[in-house]
Amino acid sequence: MAITLNLSASANLNKSLKIDAIRFLAAFWVLMYHFKPPAFKELLPHQLAFLGGALWSASTALFAGPAAVIVFFVISGYCIHNAYQKDVTLKPINYYASRFIRIGLPLVILLCLIQPLPTGQNYLESVLWSLYCEMVYYAVYPILRLRFRYIGEMIVGSAMAAGVMVAAVRLFGHPACHGCVYETYRVPGTALLYAAGWIFGCLIAETQRNAQQFQMRGAYSPLTMMIKRGLDRSTRYLANHLVALRVTVVAAGAAVMILLSESNLKPALVPLITPDITLPLFQFLAAIWIATETATPSNAGIWSRLAAFGAWSYSLYLCHKMALALLEMTGFDGTSRLAWFVQVALAFAISYAFYRMIERPSHLISQRLRRYTAGAPATPVA
Repeated sequence: MAITLNLSASANLNKSLKIDAIRFLAAFWVLMYHFKPPAFKELLPHQLAFLGGALWSASTALFAGPAAVIVFFVISGYCIHNAYQKDVTLKPINYYASRFIRIGLPLVILLCLIQPLPTGQNYLESVLWSLYCEMVYYAVYPILRLRFRYIGEMIVGSAMAAGVMVAAVRLFGHPACHGCVYETYRVPGTALLYAAGWIFGCLIAETQRNAQQFQMRGAYSPLTMMIKRGLDRSTRYLANHLVALRVTVVAAGAAVMILLSESNLKPALVPLITPDITLPLFQFLAAIWIATETATPSNAGIWSRLAAFGAWSYSLYLCHKMALALLEMTGFDGTSRLAWFVQVALAFAISYAFYRMIERPSHLISQRLRRYTAGAPATPVA
């Protein structure tokens, strides 16, 4: 039975639930990537040690943290433009204050909290790079927004520029290490590398919230219209194959990890492929997935349940490794059978407490600043 796409304004709540749920799943994917899977060999009987090893290896590849961050970038672009695309009176001062308080104030407070911990700063470094990229995207959005008639050119141009940059570094430069992206390209280069996915998220919001303007001749560039038509066709087709699409996205994220590794999961004949090549390709698959999810109705209760966790997914993403730093101070044995479960439980507790005490008040301040702009639409979910 064919699924009818849900592109009406009444679908906004359904979209928000799905987006919040996916944000939580992405944050959990990052947590699993950083914490590594539980010690299945220790949890299973000795006779099943081989199964425990297989489960550990498969889980290591399955939970691809870098791919989950790319999903975050696409969602970020979608949420920002979903809120501001009809706001013709966007005031830069209010916009920047609102956005940077939303993401920056929790970050500054966390930096103050984690600084006294011996290894706290090292743990936080693993998530800071993506926040720096987000700040770059927030900074340039008001400029890009003025020329959204050419959003197709922005996507293609940024992807081509990123490709040239990667080719130049790989052929003539000196990468920091085999799999190092942020260490090699730093903030400007890393932001450029994944900019196409973030802008694609904006395009998804533009097509869903401004559909009537796409019917006007000459409102958008020919390249933008071509990308939009391709996105529409793929969304209509994949809406009837959502389970397969979700499996494909997870498998593609796992492939990013396998191609980078030297484990027995990767065939010996397959060369090592670095994430500055695989992730820029993955971002387009992630964008098509987000477009399909947000255009497809769902009455499944799982979305609303996961969305409740999604409300504090930013805190989970930001704070989860603080649990490791705190446990190290106590001399906790991280090799014990139940160590992983203690680490994850503490990470969830710290993250939720941080959300209630820090992130949620920051969000409320951001909302108040957002209201100063005349005719502002509803607050975004991001």
